[in-house]
Amino acid sequence: MQNFGEYRENRHDEARKWKRQTGGKVIGTICCCVPEELIHAAGILPVRLLGEHEPNTEADLHFPSNLCPYCKSWFDQLLKGRYDYLDGVVVPNACNIVKSAYGFAKRLLDLDYVHFLDVPQRISAEGIDFFTYDLGNLKKSLEDFSGKKITDTALKDSITVYNDNRSLLEKLYALRRKSPSPVSGPEVQAVVISSMLMPKEEHNRLLSQLLKDIEKRHGDNSRVRLFISASILDDIDFLELVEECGGTVVADDMPFGSRYFFGNVSLDGDLLRALAERYLTKIACPRKMLPADRLAFSMAKLAGAEVSGAIIHAMRACDPHLYEYPLLRLELEKQRLPVLFFRGEETETEREQQKADIEAFIEMIRDRAE
Repeated sequence: MQNFGEYRENRHDEARKWKRQTGGKVIGTICCCVPEELIHAAGILPVRLLGEHEPNTEADLHFPSNLCPYCKSWFDQLLKGRYDYLDGVVVPNACNIVKSAYGFAKRLLDLDYVHFLDVPQRISAEGIDFFTYDLGNLKKSLEDFSGKKITDTALKDSITVYNDNRSLLEKLYALRRKSPSPVSGPEVQAVVISSMLMPKEEHNRLLSQLLKDIEKRHGDNSRVRLFISASILDDIDFLELVEECGGTVVADDMPFGSRYFFGNVSLDGDLLRALAERYLTKIACPRKMLPADRLAFSMAKLAGAEVSGAIIHAMRACDPHLYEYPLLRLELEKQRLPVLFFRGEETETEREQQKADIEAFIEMIRDRAE
């Protein structure tokens, strides 16, 4: 577990080491809707751009203050040179601020490759057709940049590696849902986040061994079992706070959780279309999925997890998630689950208030159970 837990903190050094050892290129990605398999098939290492809990001294010079704190944070890290090993970035049409980062990246960052991926706004047959076409543009641009032809064989091999990783993560999530759970919420999220940063082949090898080790563990039945739905949470800090307060997250609906690896890519037929179908239709993001389908995904992740409460965590200014909050809360309350809601930036001051709120929430759940 140590390999996964420390990887986020050491991600820059690990990426630099990979470049030295392989002579390969590294491309930064944003959001779950970028098909990393195409980047992988070009012999390039894709790494997810992450934020940090520190002042946005550089990004605030270019972005308004009332925008998504997460997006500003990872762009601030780029401007500060923390990602100086990147050869390029793929910027998707994920939301308005991510889309605007494409222009800022072209103008402000010294990168050889900046590609805009036009992800359709809605799930439809026409959207899949368009996204298939645009993934062809991404494929061509990666071939030109890397100097390597992305053959069907190479792409199929990459899809297989990624499908294997998704299947292994599903097995990890199934173990976490056990009662008592043999693995904690922060441990699971550390594994998922590291899968976005580490070469997938290495992650598959380490995760296969970890699953064998976890099966030998005995779980802790003293904690309050919780479900969490979040708009971001790109580190394990919040889930560690839940553990400190006596709770444990055993099921989630998060982009840095179950949304990232839900659904495999078909290996039959047109591979670009298969990628388009998976990345457009399977990733349950409120930016492109209607509320009824979003709620169905959340309830499917919740079903059978034997939780006693739910936490909804939405970053400030994340309008798609804030729009669906009342609908999600109503659906959870129909399940007779108490709900705790957070909206903010995860500053240290906020975290003290968050801790007090989570402690009171868990105490209330314990009192109800008596």
